[in-house]
Amino acid sequence: MLGRESNLIVFERILNGTTLQSCGLMLNPIKQLADVQANQKVFENATVSNPLVLRSIVDAAKHFDEAELAKLKQSVDFEKQFVLVFAWQGSGQDKLDVSVLESYPEQIRFSYERGLTRDVRSHVQVYVLRSNVTWRAPGGV
Repeated sequence: MLGRESNLIVFERILNGTTLQSCGLMLNPIKQLADVQANQKVFENATVSNPLVLRSIVDAAKHFDEAELAKLKQSVDFEKQFVLVFAWQGSGQDKLDVSVLESYPEQIRFSYERGLTRDVRSHVQVYVLRSNVTWRAPGGV
């Protein structure tokens, strides 16, 4: 059991951010990268119910052009995070929603709602997740 002085030292490190940053706790559990666009190759490998999981910049290079890859490098720390790429074609009103269940580590749930219009559009959504979260893609699509 830690003594009172040990608890104060741990608390001081947390306040200074060193422990939080080194553990990756200051990273958000999920973030959408709306300004990063994947190339058309993602439609060969990703769907709304089975997204691409990119755990390195080498994996990402197969699905992003150079300029987009540079943006991705600035936004993602692949040692502490990974990327999910959802890609599908469907109604312009299709929606992919995200919910975060409050626990630690967080649980990320994606839900998909089909649109009612008959205009077929391409959809690509890119998300960065902290590496210690659990996630589940929409099922039954």
